[in-house]
Amino acid sequence: MSAKVSKKFNKKFEINEEGLRRIHSDIRKRVPPEKQKDIIFEIFREDSLVYRTSELDRVLSENNDSTQKIISIKIEYIDESLDIELTFHVEDGSKLSVKGEDRDTVFLISSELGEYIQKEVSFLSGASWMNKAIIACVVLGFLLFLFSIFKKPHAGPDISEAISAALKSTDTNEKLNYIINNINNKQAPEPRTDIFAVSLMSVFLVFLTPYTSAVQYFFPGNIFLIGKQINVINNRRGFVRNIFWCGIVALAIAMATGYYFFWLSK
Repeated sequence: MSAKVSKKFNKKFEINEEGLRRIHSDIRKRVPPEKQKDIIFEIFREDSLVYRTSELDRVLSENNDSTQKIISIKIEYIDESLDIELTFHVEDGSKLSVKGEDRDTVFLISSELGEYIQKEVSFLSGASWMNKAIIACVVLGFLLFLFSIFKKPHAGPDISEAISAALKSTDTNEKLNYIINNINNKQAPEPRTDIFAVSLMSVFLVFLTPYTSAVQYFFPGNIFLIGKQINVINNRRGFVRNIFWCGIVALAIAMATGYYFFWLSK
């Protein structure tokens, strides 16, 4: 009895030479030796070149630079009793389809390939609203912290004349009035419009900037780590790591500096 299994993987993929060789090897094990040359790779590139080959080494020798970047790789095997199609596309992600006359063979191949792809290839999570909310909280906290360090004290009324008048006066009531007014001024809350503005700015920075594009650039998904893209992606990730650790060090210095000046102001 025939069967068909189709699956689209939700997470983004990252496939390299090891992944392609593993998938090719798993398919080769499930087809007759005389038909292993019928496993075909179909390559579509940025320059609109499309070609089909049964040689994996030719795929791995792709330059894969900005002008000849690989857009999709489709791996397929078709005979009278089995049809395997596995597609990796930079926009559509990864999809697997297996159909054939023998149900056990179909389920075995789909399970074997699907488990490997899900664990080792399609494992990159995309940006979500939860990520944005977390980043918004971090940005808000950081901006408020900087604001609390560098903002100027709330400018109240000039009390030098009131102090001088209270000291010179011999009227007890006038001295008491000065003390009461001074206490009220200290207890009066500072305007919160500036803090609200900082909070609103942090939300705009996170939600109204091209967040997805920035994440895609610094944390790319649906990528073929072949040819020159290996160095491009590794350099980009190294840059992100450096920024992260520089940010941690800068935040620690800012906190230490703020605490030091706060201690001096006591």
